[in-house]
Amino acid sequence: MWDDTARAQTSGMTSSLVTPLKNSRVGAAVAAALCALALTSCGTEAAGGGAPAGAGARSGAARIAAPAPVATPTATPTATPTAPVGDPADDPRLTPEQQAAEIRLLELAVELAEPCAGGPPPLPPEVPPTEPDGPPPAYGEKPPADGPSGPPLAEEEPPSEKPWDFERARQETELGEVDTCVAPLHGKRIAKALDGKADADPASVEKVLRGLGYDIDYRLHGPQEVNGKVEFTLDLRFMGGELCLAGRYDGTRTSFDPYGASTEVRCTDVKRRA
Repeated sequence: MWDDTARAQTSGMTSSLVTPLKNSRVGAAVAAALCALALTSCGTEAAGGGAPAGAGARSGAARIAAPAPVATPTATPTATPTAPVGDPADDPRLTPEQQAAEIRLLELAVELAEPCAGGPPPLPPEVPPTEPDGPPPAYGEKPPADGPSGPPLAEEEPPSEKPWDFERARQETELGEVDTCVAPLHGKRIAKALDGKADADPASVEKVLRGLGYDIDYRLHGPQEVNGKVEFTLDLRFMGGELCLAGRYDGTRTSFDPYGASTEVRCTDVKRRA
């Protein structure tokens, strides 16, 4: 244990270090570290140790001030998908805000597609009941079994499941009638807001697109500047549709290129036809 002289010496040294730290508003963690260094050096001196107090404090301060080495992250190469991506709208991790934005965009897509759908689908034609062939069976006879007579047919073997093929899934698909009809309707409303009104830079184009309701990150790819034009891709695949819409804006006019994509891949993964 230290004697009274050592305790007084330690107390004076600690007080002289902590008071200026408080006056200069140094963080509590640094003040505590320096106080610990002062106590250590005082204990060494009181015990008749070799190194002076100042040397211990300086070496301790150097250890505290020395920055820790920072590891440089290594870029991870993009791997080819090995399974379908699935519909991002079904992701249970979507926030309430993302779910609300998805519903708004779905409502917009349905509204634009209304004139293309041509009203509700027609009901199937009514089939009149068929009359049984031949007279009814006599009393005690079994009715003939439905279906063709003869030996039972061999059961068909289920098709063999092939592994999922990314190259096959990313091939461009044919758009249906509704998607072909609704694509220019999306294009017209975007061009009306962009053409001659927005600057030809990604930030301006993105602001317009998000203001029009295309404000879902996984449905809006880009915008990005390519050869002096701003390019973007919209994922407009709803309720079994396959519509992707690629757009380009040069500051004056917007052009569009609709194409079909399987829901197993992203719109930007599609290998376009030549």
